Amino acid sequence: MNNGVVSLKKTRFAQRIARNALLFPLLLTVGGHGVAQTSVEQPALSAALALSKSVHALEANREYEPAIIEVLSKLQAGELSSALALVNAHIQEFPKSRIGHFLRADILKAMGGGFSDVGAGSPLPEKELAGLTHQLKVRWEHHQQQDVNAHQKLPESLIEIGDHPYVLVADLKQGRLYVYENNDGRPELVRDYYMSVGSAGYGKQVEGDNKTPVGVYHVNRYIEGKRLPDLYGKGAFPVNYPNRYDRFLKRTGYGIWLHGTPSTTYARAPWTSEGCFVLSNDDLLDAAQFVSAEARTPVILSDRINWVDRDQLVQRRTEFLAILDKWKTDWESLDTSAYLSHYTQNKLNFGAASFSSWAQKKRAVNKSKTFIQIDLKVNDLFSYPGENDMFVVNYTQSYLSNNYEGVVRKQQYWKRNESGVWKILYEG
Repeated sequence: MNNGVVSLKKTRFAQRIARNALLFPLLLTVGGHGVAQTSVEQPALSAALALSKSVHALEANREYEPAIIEVLSKLQAGELSSALALVNAHIQEFPKSRIGHFLRADILKAMGGGFSDVGAGSPLPEKELAGLTHQLKVRWEHHQQQDVNAHQKLPESLIEIGDHPYVLVADLKQGRLYVYENNDGRPELVRDYYMSVGSAGYGKQVEGDNKTPVGVYHVNRYIEGKRLPDLYGKGAFPVNYPNRYDRFLKRTGYGIWLHGTPSTTYARAPWTSEGCFVLSNDDLLDAAQFVSAEARTPVILSDRINWVDRDQLVQRRTEFLAILDKWKTDWESLDTSAYLSHYTQNKLNFGAASFSSWAQKKRAVNKSKTFIQIDLKVNDLFSYPGENDMFVVNYTQSYLSNNYEGVVRKQQYWKRNESGVWKILYEG
C-alpha cells in the first residue's frame, strides 16, 4: 500500500463466518485565502444552533461521528450485516458523508468475498483515498483515548482562564477541537469536535506553506457564510495570526480562520486546508454559540495537548501566579535592581528595546518615587504550545505612586532560561 494510506489488521469473523477474514481499520498507520476579509457583526445564530450547551461534548456533532464509530465496531466484531444496516442509515441521514460511502463500498466488497484491504481497487484518486483513511484513523484514535484524556483530564495550557466565558483548545496532531466553559474559574469541557488542519500539517512558518500555526490567539471577527466562497462553508471566525511572538520569529502569512466545509461534503480530510482549522458546517454552527469576536475568545492551537489532572493544573497555576507576584513585589519595593532582574537582557520586547537604555529610564523614574502600589487582575494566563517553559499572560494593571496613577491592560511573555530562571521576554 502507498505511504500515507491506512493499512488494516486482520480480525476473525464470528464463528458462523469463520472461514472469512476482515481487514479492519483500527490499528492504523499513516506514513492564504485570497478572500476579501469583509467583517460584519456576528448575527444571532440561535435558529441554526440545534443543541443547547447542556448537551454532553460527545453529542455535539449529532449522530455523525458516533455512527461511524459504531460501524467500525461492528466491523471489528465481524458483524457485516449490522455494519451495512448502520452505514446505510448513516448515509440516509448524512448523504454527503464521504466516509459513509467509502465504508459502505468496502463492506459490500467484504460481503461478496472480494475484500483484501481498505480502499483496494477503489476508483478514488490516491490523495482522496489517503484523506479518507486518515480521517478514519483520527476519529477512531480519539474514540479509544477520550475516556483516558479529554473527559477525565485537562490541557496543561489552561492555567488561568479569567473571565472568558469559553476557551477553544485545538490538538492539531489528533485533529480535535475542544471547547471549555468557565465554571467559576474552573474549565469544564462542553464540546469536542473532529477538525481538519493544513494540508502540510502544522507549525506554520511562512506564507503559503499550507500549515496551521501553533500558538495562543484570539478570535477577532466573524464573517458570514454568504459573504464567502463555498469553500469556507457556513461562516468563519478569523484569529489574530501572526501574533507578537510569531512576528518576532519572522513567521509570515495571514488569514487563519476557523471555518466550515464546502456544500459538496460533510467533513474534510484531517490535513486538507491552506492553514485554517476547519469544522463541519453542523459543528461550526454549534460552536458559534461559544465563540465571540467581542469577547475575544481565546484559541490555543497546540501541536499536541499535554493532559494533566485538575490538581496538577491548580499547582501549575499557583506556581505561575507566584512568579508574577514576585515581580510585582520587587517593583513595589523600590529595589530597582531586583525589579529589573525579572527582564531578559537579550532582545527585550522581542528585539524592539535595548535593555540598557530601558533600564536606565526605569532607574530615573524610580528615583522620584516614595512608594509604588500595584494591583494586578489576571485576565488570562496560558502556557505556550510548541515552546518549552513559556507562558503568556494578559492582565489589567492598576498603578499608584506619589506622583502618578493609572490603569492599563498589558501583556507579558515569560520564558525560563537555561539557568532555570523565569524572565520577561516582552511587556506591552
